[in-house]
Amino acid sequence: MVRHFITALDIGTSTVQVVVAERIRGESNLRILGVGVATSAGVRRGVVVDLEEVTASVRRAVEEARRSSGVPIRSAWLSVGGSHISISSSKGVVAVSRADGEISPEDVRRAIAAAETFIPKNPNKEILHMIPRDFKVDQEAGIKDPVGMHGVRLEVDSLIIECSTPFLKNIFKCVEGAGLKVEDYVFSPLAAAEAVLTKRQKELGVMLLDIGGGTASFIVFEESMPIHAGVVPIGGGHITADVAIGFRTHIDVAERIKLAHGSCLPSAFNKKDVVRMAEFIPEQTAVISQRELAEIVEARLRDIFELLQKELKKIDRKHLLPAGVILVGGSSALPGVLELTRQELGLPVEIGMPHTAGVVADASVAPSFASVLGVLEWASSRMREPHSALSDHTSRIGQSKWFRWLKSLLP
Repeated sequence: MVRHFITALDIGTSTVQVVVAERIRGESNLRILGVGVATSAGVRRGVVVDLEEVTASVRRAVEEARRSSGVPIRSAWLSVGGSHISISSSKGVVAVSRADGEISPEDVRRAIAAAETFIPKNPNKEILHMIPRDFKVDQEAGIKDPVGMHGVRLEVDSLIIECSTPFLKNIFKCVEGAGLKVEDYVFSPLAAAEAVLTKRQKELGVMLLDIGGGTASFIVFEESMPIHAGVVPIGGGHITADVAIGFRTHIDVAERIKLAHGSCLPSAFNKKDVVRMAEFIPEQTAVISQRELAEIVEARLRDIFELLQKELKKIDRKHLLPAGVILVGGSSALPGVLELTRQELGLPVEIGMPHTAGVVADASVAPSFASVLGVLEWASSRMREPHSALSDHTSRIGQSKWFRWLKSLLP
């Protein structure tokens, strides 16, 4: 019997993660076979700045995953994120083609294709996803699936997620340099949502927030559809840099201090609470204030939340997401982060736990694997579901087979 393997790859600012799974025919769940993790080098704010270092990091993570899974790894599905991501929207309008006015899947595809024509052409931008947020049939708005309805005019409002073309070329070069072929790629928070969010949360209205090493990325769902997304150019690495500057210490020592004693709540400490530097540098006799450390961490996280509030205000969802905020990423493990997020965003908050969190030995670090595990879920669903106008609505429109077929019919 032929075995079907899926490999997911997430190249972050802090770590490179690889997870190998087997897709069992007739089963909906994947069987996790192996995990590989390597310290990331050559990446800044999610963008490749050193090809050789990134290639070496990917190679180390892949080799570890290969040893733990016991299967050959020749290709991977890739998580894409970083400060180069841009978000916009576009509308497309078409006339319903059938004489009886019934809307067909082809009409939906033509509307989405029409929305793409209004996107400014930029050779340095690549469309990751075109996601229909809302359809309008004649004067009736708020329609999620218009197929089968009757009307004369069909309009679609699409969310456009784009990334830098040079970035994609660089990341492909690194992955291929490590001996892998890129099967496909997906926006990181969209993948993480597959692994963490429930159907009910997406229906009610929820934000998934991934606070990584170089950036904080997010995606907002309502009525089961993504309605907004983005990337904030601040992450856990910036907190570490602030700690290093604030206490005049090496960046590696600052990272260890943050992980061991970092907190988001200065009010939890008094003036007598200190961290002894000898814990990290034996010859050091100095001490640092835990309250001051928490103030540094809190200040940088407040910067992130201030920018997120502006993003929610853009879509009129400030304080208006019933399912609240779901936190993932390495910095979601900081003590007090739930309380601070709740204070700053005015929404219920919880830590997101991937459905397949059992692949990670330490549950406390499972949220940092949300993106790579989500890529597995994403890949599996794309391999399992038949393509239609809506089931594949997050595909890259310009590259899809039906769009090429459609363009061949246009004058």
